[in-house]
Amino acid sequence: MPTLSSPLSKPSFYGPVDDLHRTPLLEAYLDHLREKNGELDRQTGTLPHREDRLAHMDASPLRYAARLSQVDFDRLYERFDPRARELTPDLLLLLTFCKMNGGEAYGVRVVKAVYTRHDKYGSDLRGKVMQVAQQEEEYHTRILVGAARQFDLQVVDRYHPKMALRALIHAIAYSPRTLMHPILYASEVSGIYLFNWTLNRIRDFLQGQTELQELLEQRLTDILVDEVGHVAFNRLVMSPGELALGTRLARLTVRGLPQITPETGALGFHGQALTDFDSFDYLSLPEEVRRRGFFA
Repeated sequence: MPTLSSPLSKPSFYGPVDDLHRTPLLEAYLDHLREKNGELDRQTGTLPHREDRLAHMDASPLRYAARLSQVDFDRLYERFDPRARELTPDLLLLLTFCKMNGGEAYGVRVVKAVYTRHDKYGSDLRGKVMQVAQQEEEYHTRILVGAARQFDLQVVDRYHPKMALRALIHAIAYSPRTLMHPILYASEVSGIYLFNWTLNRIRDFLQGQTELQELLEQRLTDILVDEVGHVAFNRLVMSPGELALGTRLARLTVRGLPQITPETGALGFHGQALTDFDSFDYLSLPEEVRRRGFFA
């Protein structure tokens, strides 16, 4: 999908949107979602093309050469301890994969429940796009957790956010649009940064297993393609003031990620990794993500 932007400026997560282009761009994004995912089945909540792609990844016979302990994985998934003797680098990478989207996925489920219960989606373009984008988030958790298959492990528990994060998410679900979209935008931008940072480090942990590296990289790439569109969507429905607020919140969110998901901090997401966010933007992403994703 080509990037849609002004010929006088380079594409940026943080740049303004021309009011004249908002509606046509939202229509173009909705068309992009339909082409990429297929039509949303509202009874099952599934997207047919995504089901097919996920099934293909999950059916891969590729397996990690070493053997990891299900007992150790379950224990550290439930209660992470960066000092645990059994926490090997490969196990840490898998734990990060399986939990790095947990907070956002939980938030999406809460917002979907509130919006459905109170009929807040509406029938306008924004509501139609939001429903499909939220369903994509559900696939992100399945894509990431599915990586455990390549290690012959199972994820038997669902992510449980801390009390403070749960309270914040429930407050956001009932907040007005002028506050909700800047927060969603901040979550999406910070998520893109973390996914891209992790993508660039997979080969450090799985040296000598090129095909498995590529499969895990593809899982993250598919998510990044979606997230770029989610950032574009939130930009398109925010005012300049809301975008400025979202940009400030994104910086704060990135700095808080190691506390929300300590596995990322143990993987190295601290110090310079947090500082580097200040220079991160759309063009920092891999060419495949920019080619396949929607950004405007």
